[in-house]
Amino acid sequence: MTTHDATRRGHLPPITVRPGLAVSVAIVTVLLSAITLPATVPGRPGFAYLSGGLIGAGLLVGVLLAADLMRARSARRSGVTVLGITLGAFGSRLVLAGAPDRSAGVAVAPHPTTPHPAAHQPALHGIDLAPPPVAALDPTPGTGTQVGTQVEARIARAGLLVTAAAGALLVVLGALAPAGTWELAGEVALWVGTFALLVTLVDVLPSPRSSGGRLIAARVERRTGSRARAEQAAARAGVITGWSLIAVGLVGSFLVGFVALWAVLLGWLALGTSRFAQAQQRTYVALEGLTVRDVMSPPPPPLSAWTTVASALDEVVLPSRRAVFGVEDFDGSLAGVALLRDLAAVPMDDRGLARINRVMIPLEMVATARPDEQLTDVTGRLLERPAAGCVAVIGAAPDDGRLRLIGTVGPVELKQAVETAPLRGRATTVRPAHPGGFWR
Repeated sequence: MTTHDATRRGHLPPITVRPGLAVSVAIVTVLLSAITLPATVPGRPGFAYLSGGLIGAGLLVGVLLAADLMRARSARRSGVTVLGITLGAFGSRLVLAGAPDRSAGVAVAPHPTTPHPAAHQPALHGIDLAPPPVAALDPTPGTGTQVGTQVEARIARAGLLVTAAAGALLVVLGALAPAGTWELAGEVALWVGTFALLVTLVDVLPSPRSSGGRLIAARVERRTGSRARAEQAAARAGVITGWSLIAVGLVGSFLVGFVALWAVLLGWLALGTSRFAQAQQRTYVALEGLTVRDVMSPPPPPLSAWTTVASALDEVVLPSRRAVFGVEDFDGSLAGVALLRDLAAVPMDDRGLARINRVMIPLEMVATARPDEQLTDVTGRLLERPAAGCVAVIGAAPDDGRLRLIGTVGPVELKQAVETAPLRGRATTVRPAHPGGFWR
């Protein structure tokens, strides 16, 4: 099913099942069949416990999938393209198409040494906003659909209602289940319902990528009219939530037991995500107003695709003292880029025979931009296409109109732009994180 078909009314979005889902189902099945059910409903055969565990795991996956299906329905009604739903080790996740803006759950202006925020946010379910692919030969800014905070809140609210309603219903059915034959089924419903309510509670806790954080951001934007303030409020709330959960978990580990350490883990994840969001916001402010032309390095000497690696190293690469080089095809058009490390990795015996096109990175795998694009709209492409380690700035040659590599923007250029922000009058908004500033 294509993305276009998946977004039409009445069609289910594509559902992708990852191998990790089997691991999660197995863990839930073991917890129910080997620990929970024998302790709460003793005296039943092992097959009954195993069946109850499998049913409980399937029911839990069904609740999470239903929540994402409701989110997908809400997204379509709001005009957002639904790319699909992924079932994996951490449950179900809805993937939406969104432009790479700084609040869409994808990093657009990260510090060069900071990992992607998704690495800090494993969850049982949630929303991922995938940026559209950047055209390799015709980079055009502004493509895709900007997902606003109000739309994000509407989508998040739909998922919360499903998990809360399903959890409450299952808890009631489990509590009212009669003794005897239905007692085992009631215990399964009670366990799954309680888990669904716990998922709802965790998701409603404020953090930049949680449903609670999206609801806070939408409310702040309605009151202030500023999306930047809304994102800052969600990040600050996430920091407070993180530290609060850590404190509750540490105290609970002494009063309740080691099970309370789960709160510490959730708090650490919320704190890390919120800290990253704050750093991302400061970086965005530091780069705001700059174009790619303002920070790009001058173009390195081009290489010919048919030139041998030995000739390229001796004649161009080593004398230029550069690390990234544009590679021109036979007709003079830009075919890709070659990295110094890849050229140096070619064995000495092969350098006289190996051609540049053997080790170059094709242009469709390289992040590209035009020199007049805003820097804040470009930097996120490094995360989408990191093969070259930089953004290739492309422009048309004045003589024949063919595309040429006219510069590069990489981590060094971005770091320099951030560090020189005070010279551009942004000293009050760009500041490093202070170890004592827990609540900022």
